[in-house]
Amino acid sequence: MNIRYDCHLHSDFSADSETPMEEMVRRAEALGLQGMCFTEHLDIDAPPDPLGSDFTFLDFEEYFAKAANLRTQYTGIIQIGNGMEFGMLPHLSGELSSLNQKYPFDFIILSQHFVDGMDPYFPEYFSDKSEREGYENYFRTEYECLLQFDSGDYDTLGHMDYIVRYGPNRNQEYSYQAYSDYIDPILHYLIEHGKCLELNTGGYKYGLGEPNPCADIFRRYRELGGELVTIGSDAHRPEHLAYDFDRAAALLQTLGFRYYTVFEQRKGRQVRF
Repeated sequence: MNIRYDCHLHSDFSADSETPMEEMVRRAEALGLQGMCFTEHLDIDAPPDPLGSDFTFLDFEEYFAKAANLRTQYTGIIQIGNGMEFGMLPHLSGELSSLNQKYPFDFIILSQHFVDGMDPYFPEYFSDKSEREGYENYFRTEYECLLQFDSGDYDTLGHMDYIVRYGPNRNQEYSYQAYSDYIDPILHYLIEHGKCLELNTGGYKYGLGEPNPCADIFRRYRELGGELVTIGSDAHRPEHLAYDFDRAAALLQTLGFRYYTVFEQRKGRQVRF
């Protein structure tokens, strides 16, 4: 496997996972990974979840303590990082800055999960709009949210086209070209501010035949001069750790990428494929 670090994964510290951290670490060791970074969910001010999950709270003290114990146990075997996947809403930039000052994160993913008080995961998001309107609104909101956040407070943009996992036709009628007017400003912004674009292999897991974002977005990102990429499986269960990483590496190399980025104490390091 050419990719030895999984930099987007969840444990039972996230509301949508029941997997103890120990199980994830054991799986990473079995796969021969050199490093992993837990990126637990925090979506402050998320609307009530129809399934009853609470994404608005993360027990940071216990989370950091548990990871510290695992780092001691696996010293010299695997690098274990403490990260966070922070859900963007326009008014939450100050909250993220405060958390950065309080806790010693290794890595922070900024992700768009909610639009107009709804998660596209649920069909209700599309109940009063066409698929195209829903996708346009998602990308427009994602860009507007990015403008509100201090670029020093995060490291990568997570699963940029997350919405296509759940659209009525998913990615059958979706392409970079169809939404380039909304996508290009996001890519320009990341490049101008030295931020990474995440390749999230969850798209493969969800049967899209593409990562999130899709291959043509990475092609365009590279054309524009983008070079900084992080890679994560978005695993919530051990069997999805490092999911299709060989496929992801082959795609990135075909597009001209030679390195991916891993973070420790918020400092990026380039790793060759």
